Amino acid sequence: VVLGSAGCCSLRGAVASQRAMGTYFGTEAHTGFFVKSSAALFLLMTFGDMKQRCYCWAATAACIWWALTSLAGLSNDDVIAVLAALLLARAVPILYKRVLTIAATYPLALFFPYAKHLLPKYAIDETNFFSCDGCTAEVAARRKAAIEELSGKWKKKYPKCQEFSLELKKMISDLRFTSARCFPAFNSVVQEYLDPSMALERTEGVDVVDLDGNSSMDISGSYGVNVCGYEKYKEFIEEGWTHAKKQGLFLGSLDKTVLDNIAMLREISHQPEVSFHMSGTEAVMCAVRVARFNTNKPLCVTFGGAYHGWWDGMQPVAGNERLPDDVLCLKDMNRLSLRVLEARSSEIAAVLINALQCFHLNQSPPSDPVLKTNDRKVGPTPGYKEWLHKLRTVCTRCNIALIFDEVYTGFRLDPRGAQGAYDVKADIVCYGKTLGGGLPIGVVCGPKDLMARGDAKKAARINYVIGTFAGHPFVMATMNAFLKWLKKPETIKSYGTMAENIDTFVSMANAAFKERGFPIKLTNWFSVWSILYTQPGRFHWMFQYYLKDAGVNLSWVGTGRLLFSLEWTRADYDRLLDRMLEACAAMQNGGWWELPVANIKAKLMMEIGGAVVRNAISSFSSSS
Repeated sequence: VVLGSAGCCSLRGAVASQRAMGTYFGTEAHTGFFVKSSAALFLLMTFGDMKQRCYCWAATAACIWWALTSLAGLSNDDVIAVLAALLLARAVPILYKRVLTIAATYPLALFFPYAKHLLPKYAIDETNFFSCDGCTAEVAARRKAAIEELSGKWKKKYPKCQEFSLELKKMISDLRFTSARCFPAFNSVVQEYLDPSMALERTEGVDVVDLDGNSSMDISGSYGVNVCGYEKYKEFIEEGWTHAKKQGLFLGSLDKTVLDNIAMLREISHQPEVSFHMSGTEAVMCAVRVARFNTNKPLCVTFGGAYHGWWDGMQPVAGNERLPDDVLCLKDMNRLSLRVLEARSSEIAAVLINALQCFHLNQSPPSDPVLKTNDRKVGPTPGYKEWLHKLRTVCTRCNIALIFDEVYTGFRLDPRGAQGAYDVKADIVCYGKTLGGGLPIGVVCGPKDLMARGDAKKAARINYVIGTFAGHPFVMATMNAFLKWLKKPETIKSYGTMAENIDTFVSMANAAFKERGFPIKLTNWFSVWSILYTQPGRFHWMFQYYLKDAGVNLSWVGTGRLLFSLEWTRADYDRLLDRMLEACAAMQNGGWWELPVANIKAKLMMEIGGAVVRNAISSFSSSS
């Protein structure tokens, strides 16, 4: 009661004070001007930053206020009550959609905007590097001796490659980024000893040969491009150049080769229209743009962990500083996600699917740089085909375009890509990578109503999707060679042969690892595969370096995502297993697979927590 009385007295004093001030300045006659000016300034300051519907609501409320007070004769208090009721009626469905969307959102998409400012970058120094898992002094000494031995060996084995890499790193930021191939805290020490970069001299079958003459079996797959085998791409390029060299560099006009490609792409995609681009990222940009334009809806949906190219407009989590606000990143294979599509169908233009997520559902692509311990979660997800069929049904019912991003999976899973492998028809399909027959390419296939570049009723409403080198004669010719090869019966049969060989290899390898006591296990999804670690450990990422030493070439993601091509024979798989066993033995002998003594999660929390505190102190000191 006392507090309430004091508050009332304070409020009355404030009102009296305001009145007194108004009288003192003599501005009562100009109050209307100030209100109008403030409203105009607020509109100018916020125009473009606030959504148009906010202005519409404000304007609607003003009109209702005027109508109810001037025409209906209601008091201001009555009008406020009416507006509150209308606002509540409008707010309930909006809040329901927002709550439902938050519940269905991929957790990292919610936390990443804040986590990226808090998660520190720190390094474990060499003093603590070898014993950071609480191991004995003897094990730490073995590890130090092992990495010194490997470093000395590489200096003799890869002198030209290391010199080449050192020079390029001064000029290419990408190379500096991809050279950091282990868990970030270990990079500074590892890079003092080992540089895994390879400078290519040539390819020979499934092998790549570096500048120093070392031959390595390639399981990197050239970022997903290598489906057919390197020798086959050489044939496509030779054949393509034979047909395209007479045209040279003439752009803007299409020829019979393009028409032939379109006919084959229509047969593969089961879509009537085709659009050519120069990369997979460009293909996704086109697909999203035409879907938004032709549905006249703003939002697109992706699923947790899925990668759809480096374009910041479709990259809602890590790797993008400008997080888009017109992309909903939802949980994959989740019933709430389907409810979001139904509830917000009037806003959602398209749903993007990258079927590769079946291999690491609701997880970012697996890689050694994020390998903290044996926490890699990969493997085919049961029920994924059924999920795609449910998604297809919901998208059809809600008039949402279903886009299949087949840049990676197209022609790797099946001659018709994920559409063929899972028997699902998409509304728009994006292709890239291997489709170019060894040259850069991006392709979008879809129906006429979703591929239109202009509005049939509004002259100024145009959707530009243009690329200078789209339909380049050389690219079209190599693509033509690839597509004709793809139609051959022996090519289609080779997919089955590859599947059998991979199944045999994975079974044999896992049995061999178990028999010898090596803590790894292989898992695959079609020709995509990964290495799982079956016991805790902070140094599993070191395995990629021993694989390289044994003559196995990996990409910068290390043992996270590996690829086979149709070119691999039984003998190649046997040769790979021998090299993997050699790498396992070296890893074991070096002490890297000794069981950790300390609790890894607790150690990580202490390291990260300490780094946060140090960063905070450093920021405070520099600011003061």
